This record gives sequence, C-alpha cells and structure tokens, in this order.
Amino acid sequence: MSASDVQLVKQSTSEALEGLVAWARNAGHSAHHLKSGDLLMREGEQNPYLYILLEGEIELSKKGPDGKSQVLDLLGPGSLIGILSFWTGNPSFSDSCAKRDVEYLKVGRRLFDQTVGEDAEFSRITLQLLVANLSDRYRRVVGLNLKVAGLTRELEHERNALQAAVTDLKQTRNQMVHREKLATMGQLLAGIAHEINNPSTSLMQSVARLGGDLPELLQDRPEELRLLEAGRHAPFVSTSESREKMAVLEQNYPGLSRARARRLIRFPENLLEDVHRDLKKERWQKVDAKIRLFEMGSSLHSIQIANDRIARLVKSLKSYSRQDESESAGIDLEQCIQDTLMVLNHVLKHYDLSLEIPAMSKVPGKAGEINQILTNLLTNACEATEPGKKITIRGGMDESGAWLEVEDEGPGIPEELMEKIFEPNVTTKSGGGQYGLGLGLAISHDLAMQHQGKLYAYNREEAGGAVFRLELPRGL
Repeated sequence: MSASDVQLVKQSTSEALEGLVAWARNAGHSAHHLKSGDLLMREGEQNPYLYILLEGEIELSKKGPDGKSQVLDLLGPGSLIGILSFWTGNPSFSDSCAKRDVEYLKVGRRLFDQTVGEDAEFSRITLQLLVANLSDRYRRVVGLNLKVAGLTRELEHERNALQAAVTDLKQTRNQMVHREKLATMGQLLAGIAHEINNPSTSLMQSVARLGGDLPELLQDRPEELRLLEAGRHAPFVSTSESREKMAVLEQNYPGLSRARARRLIRFPENLLEDVHRDLKKERWQKVDAKIRLFEMGSSLHSIQIANDRIARLVKSLKSYSRQDESESAGIDLEQCIQDTLMVLNHVLKHYDLSLEIPAMSKVPGKAGEINQILTNLLTNACEATEPGKKITIRGGMDESGAWLEVEDEGPGIPEELMEKIFEPNVTTKSGGGQYGLGLGLAISHDLAMQHQGKLYAYNREEAGGAVFRLELPRGL
C-alpha cells in the first residue's frame, strides 16, 4: 500500500461517505430509500448485496430460543450492512430493520468485484468504511464484554448475598420451629405432669390411710398384724432363690399346689413357721387367708414404690420442660442428665447404660435447652446402637468449663458426612423403619453455640462407634 493509500485510509467516516456519494453520482448509481419499520434483510435468507448506509438508522435483531427478538445493535450513517453474508454467502445472521427513514447504496457481488478491480477510488473508500465499521464493532464488542463482566460480578455478589440470606432464613426457621416445639412440648409435659400428679397424690393419700388404719384394726390380732407388716417389708427374691424355695416347699408339703407354692416363696423363713402347722394339716383356707394378709402388705409396699417412681417422673417432666428459667441461676448438669434419663427410660432400658459423672459445678444457661441437646444425642446413640450394647455418658470439669460426652457402640459416622454432620437436612437414617429430617443435631449445635459452647463429634478409632462431646463455658 502506498503513502497516499495510507492517507486515504485515515480519512474520517464522513469524508469517506462524501467520497462514496460522489463516486456513485459520477458512476450513475442512485441511492435507495427505506421507510421506518421496513425490513432491509431477513434472518436466515440469502443476501446478495453489500449495503452502505448513507442516512438514518438500521436496527439489527435476532430471535432467541423462545422465539422473541433481541436487539443486537443500532447502526448509523457509514455502516456497512450484511458484510458476513455478502462475503461468505451464508444466510443472513439477523434481521435488519429501518429504525428511521433510511437512504442507502447497495452493491452486488459482480459489480463490487469489478469496481474494486477497476476503480482505485472506490477501493480506498470502501476500505476506509470497512476499517471504520470493524473498529466500531470491535469497540462495541469489547464494551459489551466489559459490561457483561460487570453484570456477572454483580450477579455473583447478589447470588452469594441471596444464598447467605437463604441460609440465615433456614437457620431462623429451624430455630423458630425448635422453639415452638419446645414451647409446645413444655406445655404438654406440664399438663401431663399435672394430670399424673393429681391422681397420684390421691392414691398416695389413700395408701397412707390404709397403711395407718389396717395396723390399728389388727392390734388385737398380733399374728395377722405380723403377716401384714412382713408383707410391707418383704425383701426382693431372686430367680435362683425362688427355684430353691419352690423345691423345698414341694418336698416338705406334697399336697401343696404349685400356685400356692409360688405365692409362699416370698415368705421369710421365720414367717413360714407360722404357716407350717396349717400346711402340714392341709388347712388350705387358713393358709390362703394368711397369704392374702401377707400380699395385702406387699401390695401396699408395691403401691408406695410405684407412687414414688411416679413422683420422680413428674418432677423430671417439670424439670425437663423448663424453658423460662433465668440463666443466672445456672444449670445443674447432673440433674439435667437424670431428668433426661427418666424421660428416655423406655428407650434406654434396652441398652447397657454406663454413667461416669462426677460431682460438677453449675454453669450458666437454660436447663431445658441442655435437656434437648442430651435428648437428641441419646436418641441418636440408641438409633445407631443395637439393643444390648453399651451407651456411655461421661462428664467432667476443667479450667474452661464443663463437658459431657455421649458414646455409642454403633458403626460410627461415615467419613463423607463427618464435616457436615451438624448441617440441616443431613441424616444417617435410611431404611429399616428409621427416617429423619436431619434437624436434631443441627438444632443441638445451634443451642450449644447460643450457650457459647461447642458440640462436635468424632469416631472411636479402635473400638468403633461415635462420640459426641458438648463443652459449656463457666460463664457467658
């Protein structure tokens, strides 16, 4: 390219357009016109012309997968339209529609090749317009990419913020569900404890009255009084002792039925001497009367024991459901453990439960929420461990505060779940009638953090099984 060519290439777009119009006038080519809204090229159709826009605006648009048109660009005077389809012979890439009234030149392939070869002025002008068009479009593409990159960064930032908000919302929802469950459970347990306590108190008053009235009624009948009092204080008889006593009674008294023998095995040796004469002479009515007196005393004793257990259960239920106690009062961890064991006794009785809990100082917090953590940990331990195997609860105090551990003899925590075991919706229960929502450990972890404590888990490497450790500070 000569120096004059370079100078021409550096002409402005308006100068190039003026030169092109002058060339067209001299060559006898006239400009074409298009009204606003008219289509110059249609997407997908063949295009045999190169269009040179002299005046007006052309809008380029393309249909998306949904069939809707998307604006790609807006071209003004000096733009070359249909460059790719004209040069390659491929169908038009987009629609070209007049945005405003348009004046343009169009050059067919044969005329373009002939004119470029014969007319140096036309070649220089079209080269200038081509360079200007490519430069403008490149700048627009770069600017568009920068804008897309900025929007992408903003979108990523908003996505992260939205994800964090969703996570916070889930945690808030879980906490609200948990608090509502605790509040409902507290109301239910308080109601149950109240309903149990009323008949239990009435029953105990009746037993106390019977325990006082019966001995008074039998003051003049010392033998019968002795039988009643012996029943009230009868010791527990083991299975082996029962078999031995049964064998002796059947040997000494051949006419004694097995039903009466089973009722007599609880009699202490000194009391059997009072029944010996009647047994030898087979005076069964007298024997039965003495057995009934003994069993009346034994029944009073059994009712007293059962009522004491009911009283302890009522106390544990009230303690377990406490949610409004002051944190400054402190948590009695030993009492929390006993309350939780009492509530879960129907499940834990199937396991070999080991307690390694020394005397522990109180720590700040809410006992009801610590009970909830212990309930979740013990329930998980039972579900992971076969009945009959060992579950250990141990605890202690150190310089930082108190700690509790629940250890099971189950299969342990799968390695792939270890890092996310405390996340919501993560559960190891699958099939076998065991299904979980994966919220128990997540809620327990949140409660531990609310007490400024820690809850973490690890597997026992040698013996197998999992250990969950709760650490609570001395002060909040």
